[in-house]
Amino acid sequence: MKIPSFILLIVLSASSIDSQAQTLNSFLGEWKGSGFLMGNEADFQMKWEQVLNEQFFKLTFRNSISSASFSMDAHSYYKLMDDGTVSGYWFDSRGISFPLSGNFKDQTLIIHWGTPEIEQGRTEYTLLKSNEISVNDFVLRNGEYAQFGEVTYQLKPNK
Repeated sequence: MKIPSFILLIVLSASSIDSQAQTLNSFLGEWKGSGFLMGNEADFQMKWEQVLNEQFFKLTFRNSISSASFSMDAHSYYKLMDDGTVSGYWFDSRGISFPLSGNFKDQTLIIHWGTPEIEQGRTEYTLLKSNEISVNDFVLRNGEYAQFGEVTYQLKPNK
């Protein structure tokens, strides 16, 4: 029996969205990491949770560079859309907020953020193992992405 192509497309799309939801679910929990931010050694913390009747994934984030007495806190909300893309919004302690949009490539969530009026960039969250995530941050300057952050997070054990 030959399956009509539109039914196959629906099944494959649903399978892809399930895979993306599983990747986001793998991010849930509290994470701690160390890496580099703007060329300096830095410490990072992030917490992913489902909020608002599990309609959104919330990221609570903090980075700090002790040698530069710099830290930043942020909250962002992500919604997995029916087409498998991600949409959301970022708010940080600099007083800046901007839209987020993204998609998945294998075990990587690629988020494009910002606006031309504020700042623009890309963050890549790659699930390495069930307890390890690599995050790379890039800012858009003169039409090209320049990396400014790199961190590997470890999942904190449940208490």
